[in-house]
Amino acid sequence: MNLRQITLTILLLVLTSTTASAQFSFGNYALQNVNIIDVNSNDVLYDYTIIINNDKISDILPSKTYIANDTVQSIILKGKFVVPGLIDAHVHFATDPTEERRDNAEKVLKEMLLTGITSVRDMAGDARALSNLSRDALVGDIVAPNIYYSSLMAGSKFFSDPRTIATAQGGVSGKMPYMKAIDDNSNFVLDVAEAKGTGASGIKMYAYLSNNEVVKIVEEAKRQNIAVWSHAALQIAKPSEIISSGVISISHSELLIYEKFPKKEDVPTNWKGANAVNMTAEFWEEEYDKLGLDKIFELMKQYDVVLDATLSVYEPDKNLENSHWRYEMEKRITRDANKAGVKVAAGSDSNQVTFVQYEMKLLVNEAGFTPFEALVSATKNSAQATGIIKNQGTIEVGKKANLLFLNSNPVENIENIDDICLIIKNGKIYNKK
Repeated sequence: MNLRQITLTILLLVLTSTTASAQFSFGNYALQNVNIIDVNSNDVLYDYTIIINNDKISDILPSKTYIANDTVQSIILKGKFVVPGLIDAHVHFATDPTEERRDNAEKVLKEMLLTGITSVRDMAGDARALSNLSRDALVGDIVAPNIYYSSLMAGSKFFSDPRTIATAQGGVSGKMPYMKAIDDNSNFVLDVAEAKGTGASGIKMYAYLSNNEVVKIVEEAKRQNIAVWSHAALQIAKPSEIISSGVISISHSELLIYEKFPKKEDVPTNWKGANAVNMTAEFWEEEYDKLGLDKIFELMKQYDVVLDATLSVYEPDKNLENSHWRYEMEKRITRDANKAGVKVAAGSDSNQVTFVQYEMKLLVNEAGFTPFEALVSATKNSAQATGIIKNQGTIEVGKKANLLFLNSNPVENIENIDDICLIIKNGKIYNKK
């Protein structure tokens, strides 16, 4: 080990010993002797070296072939495991920026980054606030993951929802560039252009949209080169119609039941009410089998649509309306979608009470995923769902240097995702004791 390596090793030890988070940055450096969790090959590559140049990965090679030199700083991380920086595919940071204060948003975003989350997808909020947060996170003015946010489109009926009124403060709900009421007479060229002009990375379709309106939104969005994300059912358009329209992801796996039950009132009465809690696992398995979702899963594979499952939302202890049947269906749909080969993303959608790591654990413990599959969900699949797979989500030459280093192997136990050594976002090193 040369003097420079010794100095940097000591520096990392100093960072590790501090009680506060710390950031350390230099332009060109090597991370030596690491074990790479390769989410492309589903394999662990032992004793590799990753070269970082500014904010990108410039080389990956076996450590035995790497020759250290004085032009590249070296950090020895022998025995550590590295995964792509985690991506939470479903967050909400600015539903009501007056209540969800900027200082609190910054606090939570910092905590997210220091747990290894390097990017998030915000699935509808006040784009005026999100644009500023996204800019500051990108340039490093705040300690936060990269933020990719949406503009929302829905039928006019949806915009009496109190959340939309809070999000549109200072304007009119349904008439904001980032929150637009849609009908067959809408100016789709202008509406999509205004949505894109907010700086959004995608358009989110939420509720009360017909198949015709869905098709028009997606076609125009493709012409203007902006991704479209959607709820899995839109209370008019069915899941199969949404999936085949050209969206890149759909959210909330339990909504796929509406392929069989077109209206909410069609949901079986014995799924609902207090008695539902007492139903056995066998009952729920039989009821789930009646849905016959195999064709939906095949359609998702055909159109390469990612399922943003959000198991965290309807956990029974949250006591949300009809949460029990939703959770029972949610975990079974997510389980079988994964088994069928559908790409499943990991999104928390929990108002940041829990982060994506908790969703990963639910995927393993409730939906039968292996730890490796959960890692793929929170990295590669979440990147595809967000539309950033070209530069994030995997550890490859040319991609952003967004990496999470762990002291223990997460493939052996998903709980090891919390055993953090250090985090790299956009080439900058962060550390938290």
